[in-house]
Amino acid sequence: MNPAGIAFLSWKHLSHRPWRSLLLVLAIALTFSFPSALRVFIEESENVLRERARSTPLLVGPRGSSIDLTLNSLYFTPQELPPLPHSAYQNLTRGGFGTAIPLHARFEAQQSPVIGTSLAYFDLRELTISDGRMLTRLGDCVIGARVAAEKGLAPGDKITSSPENVFDLAGVYPLRMRITGILAPNHTADDDAIFVDLKTAWIIEGLAHGHQDLAAPAAANAVRSRENNLIRANASVMEFNEVTEDNIASFHFHGDAGGYPLSAAILIPSSDKHRALALAAYQGEEATEQIVIPLAAVGDLSETLFATQKLALMAFRILGVSALGLAMLVFMLSFRLRDGEMRTYSKIGATRLTILSLKASEVAIVVVAAILLATLAVALTRSVAADLLARLLT
Repeated sequence: MNPAGIAFLSWKHLSHRPWRSLLLVLAIALTFSFPSALRVFIEESENVLRERARSTPLLVGPRGSSIDLTLNSLYFTPQELPPLPHSAYQNLTRGGFGTAIPLHARFEAQQSPVIGTSLAYFDLRELTISDGRMLTRLGDCVIGARVAAEKGLAPGDKITSSPENVFDLAGVYPLRMRITGILAPNHTADDDAIFVDLKTAWIIEGLAHGHQDLAAPAAANAVRSRENNLIRANASVMEFNEVTEDNIASFHFHGDAGGYPLSAAILIPSSDKHRALALAAYQGEEATEQIVIPLAAVGDLSETLFATQKLALMAFRILGVSALGLAMLVFMLSFRLRDGEMRTYSKIGATRLTILSLKASEVAIVVVAAILLATLAVALTRSVAADLLARLLT
């Protein structure tokens, strides 16, 4: 029995029917790789979720689902949560528990979330500018590395916010924002986001606007009435949809600033004592907001993922057994069709052991190729799990 000759004959037969052989390899590879890839993806996802949650000490937000609040604040996923009034953020700041960072994560621009926040957020996430400069005035934005790469944007370009409802003809004008910088990649949800000043987010919300000078002669058609220094405008007044150096002074806010909306606030306690005091301050029944420990919320989410993983693995194992059974049936039918070929081998001197080795060699080549392909698939899943999770969540 010549092992090299047996391997050569097996390879020639498999290559003679390449599509059948390739389908067998792919079917067996998927059977081996799916359970392992799923387990790897969930493990890596849990690590990524925990790492970002660990860097976010506490969250203060409206009462509701703690998991929804955490995902919205950490990964900017759209959630049906009530707004957090700005007055609650001001009370949190006055409480002296530590550093409070506001978050406004409601709007989008070209399918990327627009996040209104303060400069302290960039320090918390260790975000740095790789090209351009940081926010300098109202109407500016800095964009994540992936946003810049996928949309081909650079400092000096403009990006326009998306209206919440394209059929709302009386809605807020989309705001055209100036890109001042691009953030260095950090392989988190920040790479997919657009960051603006909190006041810029409120302009997108429609709580502030700028318009032509009603006292100027050019705006005469937009004036409905004049009483001393009070000028009432009609619907034809031209509002600006972009903040420029020429019109920035005309932008002004309306209403009570305490009622302006936020999505949440990140709290970085200055000490363990202040952390305990902050947790206690929001536990009373009279509290209208909730305080969340992101790491605990992610732990609850991980338990749900673990339960889902067990069900999915059980289903994949059942499907795997079925797929392997079908693969064995294909081999058996193939060997049955080759009875004449095998008899020819016997007539020219091949022993029964040699014929069995020839069949086993074909199966071994297919299985080894499938295992190598499955190993590659699992390694690829591990390498892209973090980015894939960020994309799925955003």
